[in-house]
Amino acid sequence: MKKSIFLFTLLALIISIGTKSQTDRPLKYKVGLFVPLYLDSAFDELQQYRYGKGFPRQSVPGLEFYEGAEFALDSLNREKVNLDMHVFDIRSAGGNISTVITSPLMDSLDLIIGHVSGNEYLQLAGIAKEKNIPFISATYPNDGGVKSNPQVVMVNAKLNTHIQSIYNYILRTWGIGNIVWFRRKNTADDRIEDVFKQLNQSPGGGIMKYKQVFLPDNFTLADISAKLDSTRQNVIIAGSLDENFARTLVNNCVGLSKSYKVNIVGMPTWEGIKDLSRSEYRPLSIVYSTTFYNAATTGWSNVFEESYRKKTFSKPSDMAFKGFEITYYFVHLLLKYDTALISNLNDKSLKLITDYDFKPIRWSKSGDIPDYFENKRIYILRRLNGQVSLLN
Repeated sequence: MKKSIFLFTLLALIISIGTKSQTDRPLKYKVGLFVPLYLDSAFDELQQYRYGKGFPRQSVPGLEFYEGAEFALDSLNREKVNLDMHVFDIRSAGGNISTVITSPLMDSLDLIIGHVSGNEYLQLAGIAKEKNIPFISATYPNDGGVKSNPQVVMVNAKLNTHIQSIYNYILRTWGIGNIVWFRRKNTADDRIEDVFKQLNQSPGGGIMKYKQVFLPDNFTLADISAKLDSTRQNVIIAGSLDENFARTLVNNCVGLSKSYKVNIVGMPTWEGIKDLSRSEYRPLSIVYSTTFYNAATTGWSNVFEESYRKKTFSKPSDMAFKGFEITYYFVHLLLKYDTALISNLNDKSLKLITDYDFKPIRWSKSGDIPDYFENKRIYILRRLNGQVSLLN
């Protein structure tokens, strides 16, 4: 309840505040923060809140990201940073990108941070290229097909990058085990396995022997156990991004640990499946990949969580951590390197919680400039006995 009250208060404040200045001194840098807050739908024309004691579900991810960014701004304020941050609600009439693109303000921005996807991502990428402004795509795991746009920085790695890291880890760790790729029979799962197959055929790379198994819609434990070997290490790969498939697969594997040595390998989407923390899944070894990793033992992580709890009476979400870290890190890159920010994306001295490894991506090997930059640091995590541990 206290968390909901805090979110409501923050939502009410944001609707009347578009700019946050960090000091009274002359401003040096301007940062645009683009997030989906859905303010227009949360308040009526008289500025009355529509949801009573509830909270609009669609606003939560964007608002949590903004919360984290707000805490980063508080830290920057204590450092006496000259900064002017402009917040744009991309789901509002006044803050959507199609409206603000013609604003003179867009010409004066030094940095764009976007918790955006789809068309909004492409719009900001276009603005970044035209106006030569670094655009930090904070959460979207897709390049959108952008080309010749070295101003675009993808923090959340693409699916192909995750699958390659998963492939490398399985081959290195369980390469001689009984590896089974479970999937549905549809084009979506075809695309996932095609990436895996291409990696397995790479010249000079290790060739992994695995079985491909198509599971029916209402598959059972028997469908899975029939493909396992009680005398070997078994690796069950969930070759699908469908969360219902993931839940059903894990649920059916609960009884396997008594008879088989099993590691279940999921997709990067498993990071957000809260059901995987249920008590009945504790004996299962569940492995998945993520771009963001909060070990909860780093100094910054503890400082942020403690400050967040004092203000909201709740634990910060992963999205709040991302908003905090990404805002703090890239604003500091701007302060330190100014217009050379893009050339110094991997400054380890500014690390807070997560390691980044930004690489230039070129669609053509003969390309003179990068098409964009992508974070290639993938964490492989294991959930077992109620604990999440880092494997690489």
